Amino acid sequence: MTNKNQTALITGPTSGIGEQFALQMAESGYHLVLVSRSEAKLAALSKKLSHAHGVKTHYIIADLSDPEAPDRIFEETSRLEIAVDILVNNAGFDVYAPFVESDWQDTQNLINVNVMAVVRLTHLYLPGMIARNAGHVVNVGSIGSFIPGPNNAVYAATKAFVLSFSETIAEELRETKVGVTCLCPGAVDTAFADKSNLHSTPLFKYTAMDPQSVAEAGVRAMHQNKRVDVPGLVNKVAVYLSRFAPRRLVTKLSKRAMAREE
Repeated sequence: MTNKNQTALITGPTSGIGEQFALQMAESGYHLVLVSRSEAKLAALSKKLSHAHGVKTHYIIADLSDPEAPDRIFEETSRLEIAVDILVNNAGFDVYAPFVESDWQDTQNLINVNVMAVVRLTHLYLPGMIARNAGHVVNVGSIGSFIPGPNNAVYAATKAFVLSFSETIAEELRETKVGVTCLCPGAVDTAFADKSNLHSTPLFKYTAMDPQSVAEAGVRAMHQNKRVDVPGLVNKVAVYLSRFAPRRLVTKLSKRAMAREE
C-alpha cells in the first residue's frame, strides 16, 4: 500500500489511540481529515501535524452520537474534493454500569457512535475506494469483540458487531485491492478509561497497553492487510483461550477482570 498523496480520515483523534493513529499516519506522509467534537483540540492537532510533517490537514467538527453526523462529514469532504483512501473508525465510548441501571440516552449514544457511525461512514466512503480499487478501512474493536462484558454489556456487544461487520465486508472485498482490518485491543491507558473510572479494575491495573503501541499494531496490520489483529500477548492468549472455555465461565471471569476496586 502506497501513501503518496493518500488521505486518511480518522475519527476520535484528539487523544488516546486515535491521536496516535494521526501522529503515525502523518509521520508516514498521509494527508489527514480529523473528526471530533472538540474544535480547539482539533485545530491544535491539525496545525501541529501539518507543521511537523508537511502534510495537508483538515478537521471537521462532528458529534458522532448524532445520526446525521456521518452524512455531514461526507458532504464536507466531497465539498473539499477530498478522496478518502484510509478510513479509521476509532471514535467510541463506554457506559460502565449494570445494563438495567444504565442511562438510556447514554446507551443510545454509545450505539450511535460505536455501531451506526462506523457502518454509515464505511458505507459512504467504500464506494470511492472500490472505484479507485485502492484503500483500507480500519475499525477499532476490542477484546470485548470476543468476550462478553458484564457491566459493559452494550459496549462489548457493539464491539462484537464491529468485528463481525469488519470480517464480513473484508470477505466481500476479497477480489479487490480494498482491505478491512478490525483492531481489537484490550485495556489501553487512555482518557477513555479515565472517563469510565476503569483504572482500578484488574484488567487495567495489570494488562493496560499504551496507545502508541496499539496504534502501531493497527497501522502495521493495515499495511499487512490483516483482517483481525489483537495487539499484546496477554490479550492474544485471553482471546485464544476464550474459544475453548465454557461461555458461562468466560463471562464470569470477564466480570471479575472488570470489577472496580472499592
